[in-house]
Amino acid sequence: MYDLAIHGKVFVDGLAERWVLIRGSRIAKVSSEPLGKASATIELDPGQFLMPSATDVHVHLRDWSQTEKETVETGTKSALAGGVTTVAEMPNTMPKLETAELVAARVALLGERSFADFAVHASAPSETTEISRMKRSGAFALKLYPPDLRRFASLQKGAVAAGMKVAVHAEEESLTGTVRSAEAERVAVGEILAQVGQDSQVRLAHLSTKEAAIAAVAARKTHKGLTIEVAPHHLFMDRRTAESRIGVASKVNPQLRTRANANAMRRLLEDGQFDFYATDHAPHTEDEKLTKGAPGFPGLEIALPLFLTKTDDLSLACRMYCERPAAYLGLKKGMIRPGYQADLVIMTRRSWKVDPRKFVSKGRVTPFAGELLSFGIDQVFMGGSTVYHEGRFFKRPAQLVSGGARH
Repeated sequence: MYDLAIHGKVFVDGLAERWVLIRGSRIAKVSSEPLGKASATIELDPGQFLMPSATDVHVHLRDWSQTEKETVETGTKSALAGGVTTVAEMPNTMPKLETAELVAARVALLGERSFADFAVHASAPSETTEISRMKRSGAFALKLYPPDLRRFASLQKGAVAAGMKVAVHAEEESLTGTVRSAEAERVAVGEILAQVGQDSQVRLAHLSTKEAAIAAVAARKTHKGLTIEVAPHHLFMDRRTAESRIGVASKVNPQLRTRANANAMRRLLEDGQFDFYATDHAPHTEDEKLTKGAPGFPGLEIALPLFLTKTDDLSLACRMYCERPAAYLGLKKGMIRPGYQADLVIMTRRSWKVDPRKFVSKGRVTPFAGELLSFGIDQVFMGGSTVYHEGRFFKRPAQLVSGGARH
């Protein structure tokens, strides 16, 4: 006896008609024929298909002293609405997660209020001896920002000793925010690649320039722990278009680049050169964005439909936004296979316009406003239970992902 059966077009190494049979929180069988009885059955419509849920390794959920920007609840509901059931939060909260005690407090907050499973990055501590304590408090990785890069070697060594990953915002601090910002990324990536150790797991976050990306792709051949993350806005948007749509609110770090650069990044994407697709979901109030140009965009609700619309490549989307990031966090998610968690998305091929006024997120300024997308999310499952269905949310206990295997 199964708890749930879903029948229709299913992504399993390509779209094919299948039965997905779920028992408890896991996928029990994937079959071309019905097998046994199920307590409930979902028959997909002809325009629908079933795919794995996404895992986003780069989000900012704000909360604490920044609830006007976002809360854990609004941010993780936004994730579910976008087909994302696991998020990895960045540590530049207020206060920053730079001690083991603050990491523990953040884990407790997320455990209580998150609608999605979650992982936590920690900030670079003042003393490297703090890193192992951060790990024990629940952090799976350090996130390094431009001011931290002068300490990259010692922080990397501390992370390796603690069994933690490292994510890096790679920009040379003296060049950021200038007309030479593209050079800032190229210089910083070169310096980091020269220092990456063979035992390190270093993720280059939101790479935005063709030159830095090509250098990282080449370095990955000899540094097996090196991974490359790219964001929707650096792939599918350019500076001139964004400025024409939302003016000063088009600011983001790293900056948007030229259309030629975005096209080059798209070609690298379609050639399979990147590891992770992640939103860098960074919500701000409308006033902060429209009058002060606060850097960052909300992205969780549109990232998956946007990727599918722009590339029409379901296999690539599943690999970069589902399978690989889940494996990076040690999860049995991101694939529709027996034994994997039943974190799934029912998607429909339909046209709709991005209207940020309807976002669940409190962040509602995006250069993608008004764009016509070709895929919509109907229903999302976590552990075999519905957590999102046509605008309604259903909370289930969220779990901390420590970055190690959790089977």
